[in-house]
Amino acid sequence: MIVGSEKSIITPVVYYDLLGKPLTLVELYKYQAREIALPKIPLVQLKKQLKNSEFLKKILLEKNGIYSLADRPKTEQTRNSRLKTSQLKWKKVKKLTPHLALIPFVRLVAATGSLTADNTNDSSDFDLLIITESNRLWLTRIFSIIITGLLGKRRHDRLTKDRLCLNCFIEENEAEIKNEAKPHNWHSAQEYGRLIPLLEIKKGSYENFIKQNQWLADFVSVYPRPNSQTTKNLKQNYLFKKIRQTIEWPLSGTAGDWLEKKCRFWQKSRILQKSQRQKRPNDQIYIGQTILMLHPQSKGEQLINSLNLKIKQLYNNSHATN
Repeated sequence: MIVGSEKSIITPVVYYDLLGKPLTLVELYKYQAREIALPKIPLVQLKKQLKNSEFLKKILLEKNGIYSLADRPKTEQTRNSRLKTSQLKWKKVKKLTPHLALIPFVRLVAATGSLTADNTNDSSDFDLLIITESNRLWLTRIFSIIITGLLGKRRHDRLTKDRLCLNCFIEENEAEIKNEAKPHNWHSAQEYGRLIPLLEIKKGSYENFIKQNQWLADFVSVYPRPNSQTTKNLKQNYLFKKIRQTIEWPLSGTAGDWLEKKCRFWQKSRILQKSQRQKRPNDQIYIGQTILMLHPQSKGEQLINSLNLKIKQLYNNSHATN
């Protein structure tokens, strides 16, 4: 039988196995699953449990400090290759991000997705979460599309490699990602628990996001993650800042309110029409009052189903041999 502390360890191993990434001891500590009524496992205790648990020794394979499932070993070479690719992509993101300070009413730009796990392949795009000023979500999205389009780096259709994926916009007054917008599960907790700020226009926006999304701590024991606010948080370009503020000024009052409503109506209609035309069952689209989620061909549900099935198989195999 799998005890709670063992499940908190095998859950991240299984999940990241599905994504092709074996984990280090430190990553196992950071990604450990939350088990009700059980405290998080300290790093030293985690190391002892990996060494002493007969169950964990049977199902996990450790090689050169890298842990993977014994029946589905992932090589250190694959991990290192993706890490190298991710490091190159981080450099590209850091070159692109300063230009996003031009976007009117943007308050925070943060990276999500495979890049924040250093687990990208060559064709990967850059998933972004953008927090906007209150009641300016749709104007911010319009300007985001224009600016990333002028840069030639907006993801659309089949153009994905090294492009910016504008798939999440949230207003600062309601920065919580609620269950109806994104299912509160292990996958979502990993995606947004790993969030890394790139450009904080309004000081405190990242901290506000952390506070408003404490539901993530229902799934991961270590939240917020250690060292999540890294040196990747870039400084604003002064010229870009002044240009943004100049555009914001006339759009901050009633004229901006009127234009925001028009932009919402127009963009919402286009999004829904495109969704109905394509009719892709795995697309996750949510349009709320203060949040917009666009995840084409989402693998979230498939990953959760595969995760639960694999853990159940491990439990049944353990129960059968005891």
